[in-house]
This record gives sequence, structure tokens and C-alpha cells, in this order.
Amino acid sequence: MGSRILDGLRVLGFDLETTGFSPREDRVVQFALVGSDSDGSHLNLNSLVDPGCRIPSEASKVHGIFSGDVRGAGSFEDHIDSMSDLMDGAVIVGHNVLAFDWRFVEMECIRIGRESPQPLAIVDTLVLARSFDVPGRHKLGLLCKRFGIGLERSHSADADAGATLLLLWKLMREYPENFKGSLEEVLDSIGSRF
Repeated sequence: MGSRILDGLRVLGFDLETTGFSPREDRVVQFALVGSDSDGSHLNLNSLVDPGCRIPSEASKVHGIFSGDVRGAGSFEDHIDSMSDLMDGAVIVGHNVLAFDWRFVEMECIRIGRESPQPLAIVDTLVLARSFDVPGRHKLGLLCKRFGIGLERSHSADADAGATLLLLWKLMREYPENFKGSLEEVLDSIGSRF
């Protein structure tokens, strides 16, 4: 596959920060989509989100976002149109995106009675690292360090989204044998979503 399989596609690193770990009980407080459009032009959509509830101090300790920071930022419903505009038909790349971030998107959409965005594919770099038997632990920060990717503001949605996209490129270069065939074949072989 190399990077050529993604030529002509909108490819976006994606990350969320939330009030906790449960998509059913917790809410989104920040999202970021960082990458390139099908013509290669840069795309960057990043915003705080008012979850409509207090952000627990344990969550704030992780991502540095406090209840006062999100006042006036708009609810998830206020942001879903701009998110969907970018995500629909795109290749979405995230770390633990299938088990975490995408479940939050789906649940937030259910809450507001909207259809979830419809990406072309979702590529999870955590799934890739595990399926390629990358040595060591597979946390985003540790993988970034292993592959020489700077991640100075870990747990900030825009920094993590950008780092995840760079991690995909590094994995494609390091493990080219795992990226042969069509995009659909590659995603089927690694257990990502198509």
C-alpha cells in the first residue's frame, strides 16, 4: 500500500477528549480533525465542546480542560455538522478510535437524534500496532517516542490527532508488507473498519 493507497482521499487524524471513559455516561469536551483533503490541501478542525455537565477533576488532570474553559464553546450538537462535513467519505485515523472515540461520537449522535458521520474507513493505530507485533507497550505517547514523533501536548485532541496521523505514516514505512493490496483488503486484514 505505502502511502499511495491513500492518494486522492481525505485522510484525517481524529481524537476526542471527554469527561470520562463511558460513552453512555460521559461526554465529549474537545475534538480535533487534522489532515489533508483529497487534493492534498491541509485541513484542521479543532474545538472545545460544552458537555452540559461539570468536567470531573480526574478528567481535567488528564487533558487540562476545566468546566470554565468550555463555557460558550457550543454543545456537541452545535459541532456535528462541521464534523460530519469533514468525516463523511474520509479515512479517519485514530489511536484506540474504534473502542473509544468512535463510540463517543455514535453515542453523542444518538443523544441528539442525528445519524453518525459516515467515513469511508476508520483506521485504528492501536489495532495496527498490536497486529504488527510492534515491540513494547502500545500507548500513543510510547509509540510516538519509539518512532521519533514529537508529542509535546499529549491528551490535547489536536496534538494527539496529528501524532496519530504521523504514526500511521511511520507504520506504513516500517511495515510495508502489511499494506499491500487495496485499501479495503488492507483494512480487512488488520481488523479496522471499512
